[in-house]
Amino acid sequence: MYDLLIIGGGISGMVCAITSARRGKSVLILERAEKVGKKLLATGNGKCNMANTAGIDGKYNTTFVNDILEKYNLDVQRKFFHSIGLLTKEVEGRIYPYSEQASSVLNALRKELDNLNVRVVVSESVSRIDSGFMVNGYKAKSVLLATGSKATFGESSGYLYERYGHQNTNLRPALVPMLTAPNNLKGLRGVRVKALVKLFADNKYIGECRDEVIFKDNGVSGTAIFNLSLMLARVPYKFAYLTLDLMPEYNYDEVKALIKKLGGVENLFHKELVNNILRKGDDLDSIAKTIKNYQLDNARLGSMELAQICCGGLLTDDFDSNTLESKLQKGLYASGEVLDVDGECGGYNIMWAVASGMAVGENV
Repeated sequence: MYDLLIIGGGISGMVCAITSARRGKSVLILERAEKVGKKLLATGNGKCNMANTAGIDGKYNTTFVNDILEKYNLDVQRKFFHSIGLLTKEVEGRIYPYSEQASSVLNALRKELDNLNVRVVVSESVSRIDSGFMVNGYKAKSVLLATGSKATFGESSGYLYERYGHQNTNLRPALVPMLTAPNNLKGLRGVRVKALVKLFADNKYIGECRDEVIFKDNGVSGTAIFNLSLMLARVPYKFAYLTLDLMPEYNYDEVKALIKKLGGVENLFHKELVNNILRKGDDLDSIAKTIKNYQLDNARLGSMELAQICCGGLLTDDFDSNTLESKLQKGLYASGEVLDVDGECGGYNIMWAVASGMAVGENV
């Protein structure tokens, strides 16, 4: 009989296990992969952007996160990581492990699990929870579902709570590259620009982001695109498109004047981007219009395998916003991305995973 059985050995589950074990609780983690924290190693291209100093207002799809992120805020989280031997640092408002290696985070978490005698069973898939919180032959007083989502190589396990009356919203890939029509992509694979990107769905303005865009053969990627993909995943749509302002610091008339003064556009952008701009028209007005409104049609979300997170999950209305205990079944908890919580690029999703893991660990 364990005090807490955690289904899922990602960062949220591991943080919860450590927090709970420090309170003297007996904890078991069941992880379907061959080792815990596999997805963590891929976070932030291996650098692991863990949190953000910019605050949380407007960064998530729901205010359900507010109470927990206020209590287990950035300072609390950094102290937790320092307590397990992991030094963190701030780089332009983003928090990273000092080594800028995701493996450092995982190593510190695994070492602390060992120090606290938390039992970890890997290559252990869970398909159901039996009466009395019996899971794969293990019995527990409480159960935490911390399996994350289907994004990247994850799984969706919210269905495990359906027998208790919980409901899941549909899962959509988010923080993902976007596919677009091939027009305006010719020769641009690998080209990077800083642009103001606006998203429109069914001819309605959805939102915008000013950041890096990376062109691909079949669409676009980069931080600006990732954040806009999150906005697109949150709304129903039939047709969407993107517009890129390639010189957002200048207005239309200023762009015209600059091009005229410089004698052309050749030295402003990558040569292949210049070629695409000139294909729309090589007169001064056409060039300026294309620079300020470089359109990519038929925008749609990339595949789940390329997504960092999912939109959707277990309905948050059925969970206590302070403890994350189920309102429908005492002793059931959920944390991290398995809940219908999604945040922008920049460390917000790991920040939620850690905070929610700490909340469950302190209340179970």
